Amino acid sequence: MSVDCKLLATPLIGRVWQGRTPIARADEYLRYSFEHGIQEIAKKPECMGVQYFRKLNGDTAQFRTVSYWQSIEHMHAMHAQRGDPLRVAPLARDAEFLLELPEFVDIVEVHVNSFGTTGK
Repeated sequence: MSVDCKLLATPLIGRVWQGRTPIARADEYLRYSFEHGIQEIAKKPECMGVQYFRKLNGDTAQFRTVSYWQSIEHMHAMHAQRGDPLRVAPLARDAEFLLELPEFVDIVEVHVNSFGTTGK
């Protein structure tokens, strides 16, 4: 099996959020943030996809969410009432779990998106 890999004619926008929890709360935060964060992002009409990563590292768990959008303007679906799509929209219990509360997300250009596609 091979992956169909090519440059996109127009890059997508990746919106990257990162946070850390104590390792003892990693599973609990994974479930909570999936239910109240990741699933909500995926429901946004302009969202083209989302991935959620976790890395266990010593006494902490690092989480990273990457959501995909056609443009920064399309990311406004993330913040209908909150304004700036580059600002983090914390979940209600984030302060309970996270070691730091990030204020902004990182924005990257996505030039190849071949996840889930196979060549013949």
